Formats: sequence, structure tokens, C-alpha cells
Amino acid sequence: MNFLLITIFISLLIYSIEAGQYEVHNRPNYLSLNSNKNDENSNQLTVSNFANNFATILGLSSDQTEKQEEPMFYSTRPLEIPSSTWLIHIEGLDRLSDTGTPLEDNCEFDINSLQSKLNQIGNYDILSTGSIVISSKSDLDNLEQILKDQISRLNEKASVNYIVIVCDDCQNDNAVQQLQNQLKTAIDKIIANDPQTLAMTLATKQSARIRRARQTEESANVTIAPMYSDDYPVMFNLFFWTSLVLALIVISIVYVFLTLDPGADTIIYRMTAPRLKVD
Repeated sequence: MNFLLITIFISLLIYSIEAGQYEVHNRPNYLSLNSNKNDENSNQLTVSNFANNFATILGLSSDQTEKQEEPMFYSTRPLEIPSSTWLIHIEGLDRLSDTGTPLEDNCEFDINSLQSKLNQIGNYDILSTGSIVISSKSDLDNLEQILKDQISRLNEKASVNYIVIVCDDCQNDNAVQQLQNQLKTAIDKIIANDPQTLAMTLATKQSARIRRARQTEESANVTIAPMYSDDYPVMFNLFFWTSLVLALIVISIVYVFLTLDPGADTIIYRMTAPRLKVD
């Protein structure tokens, strides 16, 4: 009995650590995959490592991490970024296929962080996002058509396309296999349109984001807050306090002029007052 409990505990521990996976389906000619990803001596990649590598590929700065990161790609053209990048993120699965690279699920993959970095350099329209929620078997059966419709609604001018698929009904092997086949069909069409595109899939097990995505999908009228620059608080304080000081100065000047006694407070009338003639 104790042996069984220990085995279950170890299995749950391994499952909680390796709760993510990524796979590169296509890449430009100048990019090559890191050959040390299956090396036992190399550091285990995490979701944050994947996010940093994804940002680096797009020419953006990466977030600081405690451990030294190994690059996912090596480029013969360091200053060139892919003309087209596709990332399909499947939430609710720890793995999608046997050929993918496992990830430690240390945090969420936040696409908003990538959007913020793009906004800071003025690339507001370079990223196009979409979301799909699979909550029933019928949704899974029609995923290929739903994914096709979602791709057609993306911004054609965007060079980075991100689609998140929240999969609640993908826990058994048959559902995973069906999901994999339909994703492969969609990815093959993307690659056929642009052979030099960078196409990747990311699978993560995230229950909190699943609930948020479902609520967003079910809401008919959702108002999304506009993106603000990180310099907004600084500019607000600068304009606010400057305007306040100038207003106080104007009020003080007006008050002084209103309470001014020309005869007692100024020397102008004293020096210019006419002298009376004395006979």
C-alpha cells in the first residue's frame, strides 16, 4: 500500500513538473534548432524560457530569469526576423505529440507581455490574436472549420499570428489524436502559403486561463481596455503637477492685483502726482 502511494505521488510530481510542450513544425532556412534539447545534462526548458526565446526571435528583449537560458534556435542572420510567424497555443493539455519538446510549466504564457513590448517600439499592428474554446465533442469535430474561420478573421497585415485553443474536452487519447490531426491540416495549409514561415505549437496545462477564456468567449459584449504605454504615469504626473503649479501662480497674481491699493502700494502715483501751485 505504501509503495502504491509513493508511486502515485512520484507520478503526480513528474506530471506537475513536465506540464507543457512545444513543437516547431516549420522554420526559415536561416534558423536551426538547438541540438542539445534532448541532452540530459542540459537545463530543462520552462514556459518562461519559451516565451523569452519567442520574443528574441521577433527581435524583442527577453525577461530576466534566475537560470541561464539555452537558445531554442541558432540563426545565421541574427538581425533578421521571420516574415511570418504562427503560434498555436493549446491550453488544457500537457502534451500534444510524441515529437515535441517537454517544458516545465513554471508560469503562464502571457501574450499581453509580448504585445506590450511590441507597443513600446511602435509596432502596434504586427500582432494578431484569436481564441477558440472547445467545450464539447461537436466543437472538437468542427475544429478544422472553426480554425479556418478564425485564421480568416486575423489581420492580414500582421506578421505574428497567435491563436489560443482552450480545450476542455481533450482529455482522452482519441480526442488528442483528433485535435492533432486537425491542427496538422491547418498548419500544413499555412506552410503551403508561405514555406519560409515559422510555425509552432505550444501546449500548456493552465486551469485559471481556461476559465478566463471561457468567460470571455461566452460574453457577447466585451469591452477591451486600450493598451497604454508604460510612460503614461510619468507623463500624467508631469502634466498634472505642471498645470497645478501654473494655475496656482495665475490665481496668486490675480489675487494680488485685486487687493492692490494704487495709492499706498505703488510708487507710480506718488512720483507722477501733479504739484499744486501756491500763490
